[in-house]
Amino acid sequence: MPTTPSAVAATRRCLDNIARLNPRLNAFITVMAEQALAEAERIDAQQDRGACSGLLAGLPISVKDCIDVAGVRCTNGSLFFRDYVPNADAPVVERLRQAGAVIVGKTNLHEFCYGSTSQNPHFGRVRNAWDPERIPSGSSGGAAVALAAEMCVGAVGSDTGGSVRTPAAVNGVSALRPTVGAIPMSGSKLQLCPLIDTVGPMARTVADLARMFAVMAFYDDEDTSSVPHPWEEFLARLDDGIAGLRIGLPRNFFLQDLAPGFGQAVRAAADVLAGLGAEIRDIHIDGAEEAHGRMMPIVWADLYAFHRERAERQPAMFGEDVLSRLLLGKNVSGADYAAAMRWRERWLRTMDRAFSEVDAILTPTTPVPAPPIADATNMLATTHQLTRFTFPFSWAAVPGLAIPCGFTADGLPIGLQLHAARWREGLLLRIGAAYQAATDWHCRRTPLLAT
Repeated sequence: MPTTPSAVAATRRCLDNIARLNPRLNAFITVMAEQALAEAERIDAQQDRGACSGLLAGLPISVKDCIDVAGVRCTNGSLFFRDYVPNADAPVVERLRQAGAVIVGKTNLHEFCYGSTSQNPHFGRVRNAWDPERIPSGSSGGAAVALAAEMCVGAVGSDTGGSVRTPAAVNGVSALRPTVGAIPMSGSKLQLCPLIDTVGPMARTVADLARMFAVMAFYDDEDTSSVPHPWEEFLARLDDGIAGLRIGLPRNFFLQDLAPGFGQAVRAAADVLAGLGAEIRDIHIDGAEEAHGRMMPIVWADLYAFHRERAERQPAMFGEDVLSRLLLGKNVSGADYAAAMRWRERWLRTMDRAFSEVDAILTPTTPVPAPPIADATNMLATTHQLTRFTFPFSWAAVPGLAIPCGFTADGLPIGLQLHAARWREGLLLRIGAAYQAATDWHCRRTPLLAT
């Protein structure tokens, strides 16, 4: 039987790929090679002594550069934080270390997490792992590219409107957006919209996602968004299968205006799930077509309020695309905000009704593959396009799982997403594990690794 590689061997392999591929892909802002190898050596020494090293022992993990890692600068992808060095790990990073994870570096991102292109004017554009002339989506673009290029095995990202799900989709990896409040946000500089901001794990496989989530989900009283919740033993049930589960396939909106091959790939995935015993049901989600636009004033106003002083005093320190989007919140009125909040209340009820009919909802993650860099200069339009199917579920604050389900004729990844009612991450992970046991899309490797 093959043996599990040592922590040092796994870490060296990731660091070698970083040294070879990061100059081209720019997935990392900061590489922590020396610290990572020292930590890996410590973990191997523990293993040699027979000491328990934790659920993630020796797993090389990257951390998005909006989340604190002690002694390492945390830029938030912005000039405002280019010299900020935290003294302590974010609680979620501390938990990962306690579980034996090896932090290999801090990944690049869209400035202030406020965009889906990861074309950062201050720390350089991130390039897609399957075609470096295309964007990796975002804002956790660096994390997804690092995974696809095997510069790490797991990654910590963040997701407000789709920021772990869309990069996972266009880079052929997996990601979990948790229920809002499941993973603490303390120690993170992310603040777009507190109603829907989350931190989330990313990995190549659902099995690794599940292990990471088991470590990352806990209550933190210092974090006002954190919610205490008793979790089922989802790791023990990961391979229980999906016989009898009801999976909804929306008739409206989510299968419309897709790039060639996307509808076929998602329907083929539904057939796989049906073959594994799930019941595929057609459903209709009222208001899906207008949900995103109706509620966006909440994000615009919240983000402008958070950055108002910076925007008024030092606007030139922002990237032009982020400043333009930031200023959308300047004139959102109290009446606008209230109307958006009332619409969200109705949307929450709509989604509750949907999840009373089915256990999970299956859709494409993005409607198109990764756009070429040359076609993504309009960040607002590109972000709107890539997050068209992710944002509606964000507004419901429900968990979502994004996994690979195919490739375009040009060899670009296609992703599906599954969403379930709040706190049902275990169910999503079980569906994802069953799908990945029956398919090999998640095993495909970028051609860059062969060169």
